[in-house]
Amino acid sequence: MFESFNVPGLYIAVQAVLALAASWTSRQVGERTLTGTVIDSGDGVTHVIPVAEGYVIGSCIKHIPIAGRDITYFIQQLLREREVGIPPEQSLETAKAVKERFSYVCPDLVKEFNKYDTDGSKWIKQYTGINAISKKEFTIDVGYERFLGPEIFFHPEFANPDFTQPISEVVDEVIQNCPIDVRRPLYKVVWKYQSCNRIVCVASHGIHLGFVLFL
Repeated sequence: MFESFNVPGLYIAVQAVLALAASWTSRQVGERTLTGTVIDSGDGVTHVIPVAEGYVIGSCIKHIPIAGRDITYFIQQLLREREVGIPPEQSLETAKAVKERFSYVCPDLVKEFNKYDTDGSKWIKQYTGINAISKKEFTIDVGYERFLGPEIFFHPEFANPDFTQPISEVVDEVIQNCPIDVRRPLYKVVWKYQSCNRIVCVASHGIHLGFVLFL
């Protein structure tokens, strides 16, 4: 590293700790801390990582087999069931684009369905893609898929019948497994969810709006 790239210095850190540090940009100096719970979601797995004063409590880390890839596959399945005219060879690419551009987490599924049913023009989005073979444009409406995709974090049985524990329960379990003198500040973090205080989400597949608020 130093000889090949002439790097003057190098510091290797845990991503979860850096995520907490990055959240300082929106806080006053007195509120800055390196204690919190980090939800690190990648393509194939999601980790819940407790951090106390900058140190990861490694023995309490938990992971769930629900992540970005599962959301993409679930949205792909929903679009196929609607038969919206997507070229078969581009269904996965389209589902990924829908996930990254339009998805969000809703606090109440029933109310969200009602919103789309009563005023669909306000909430339904349109996605336009180009057929890789014919080079012609195709357009699809994106409705329920916007909030049903990320919902598998809270209802994983939608996509994986072998795993039914929602992310909120995993967070609670992680904190309960931490040393007793650390739990109170970590629970304080959870209770302050409305201001997104110290639960930090790191997602390589795009952070879904409302994720922290729902927790």
